[in-house]
Amino acid sequence: MRFLAAIVLFLCLSFAPIPAQESDRPAYRQTLVPKEIYVGDTAQLSYSFQSQTDFYALARAGGGASRLEGGILYFDISDGYFREMDSYCSVTQLSMRQVGMTYTIVINFVPWKTGRLEFIPLDMGKLCKADCGTVIRLDAIEVLSLSEKLGATTLRPPAPPLLLPGTNYIVWILIILFVLLLGLLAMLAVNFSATVRHAVLFRERIGYRRNAFMTKRRLKGLLKGAREDPDFARDWQQIMRTYLNYRFGMGFFSVTSKDIYNNVVLATGDMLSIEQENAVLSIQSVFIRTDYIRYAKDSPDSHKLPAEDHEAAFSSGERERLVELSMVDIGELEKEREEFKNYGRV
Repeated sequence: MRFLAAIVLFLCLSFAPIPAQESDRPAYRQTLVPKEIYVGDTAQLSYSFQSQTDFYALARAGGGASRLEGGILYFDISDGYFREMDSYCSVTQLSMRQVGMTYTIVINFVPWKTGRLEFIPLDMGKLCKADCGTVIRLDAIEVLSLSEKLGATTLRPPAPPLLLPGTNYIVWILIILFVLLLGLLAMLAVNFSATVRHAVLFRERIGYRRNAFMTKRRLKGLLKGAREDPDFARDWQQIMRTYLNYRFGMGFFSVTSKDIYNNVVLATGDMLSIEQENAVLSIQSVFIRTDYIRYAKDSPDSHKLPAEDHEAAFSSGERERLVELSMVDIGELEKEREEFKNYGRV
């Protein structure tokens, strides 16, 4: 009987299940920080496992790593690896640490929905952008409801927006500037015609000043270089006709020298000052003198005596005096009479 009992006991022990050893447990560990997370919290999920694969070398070779700092490998997830999770969770960073054959993957994320949160499998080959068949499946985590924890059943009334220090002053300054701008626009709208008229007159005055400046510059240029007297006279007339043509808005290129004054009076409506009339008469006299230089050469009058009064040529220093006189006359014409400032061309 003892022998039979021993046999039965041996058979029972042989077929009994063997308890799991420590080495049979799954070779990974998953940690969530903080342990309780709510919607909008910034959380961190760590997953440690062992592998003989050198993921660091694969990621660097394949280009899956964005950077390596302090022994931590940061994966490049800008291509939207976690895009399908965007509706309920935002993954902000994916990194990996290595200690010997143990790797720890760290996921920084922000949940947007309560309840069970499941991460998509981590395909290490796709993340490293290299040939690797390792796929990591993370355990689901639970996102808690803060309202359920606090027992809140109604929504609080909305709080007014908080202002940064000094914001009130900036807002008031912007309001004042806006009111001033509106006032300026209103004034411009009321006085639109006057504003347009002043703008046109201002543009004309700028044009007149530029015309006078360029004319004086060309007159000075006449004194440079060697020119025959008829050529000098011709060039002076061309410069002054161009000036008069722009200054009075009337064609002076075909006007005879003796009609210069009459045409200026006609263009201005006889509104010239005495000083301006004298300047126009002075310019007309120079036109007549230069006509004589240009066309009277070898004429009977050019041989009369005394020669300095009748010769069809400039006397010594006459060119300089002619240019200086012309510039003085132009300056007189450019002076604006106070009572005619708003009429232009006077």
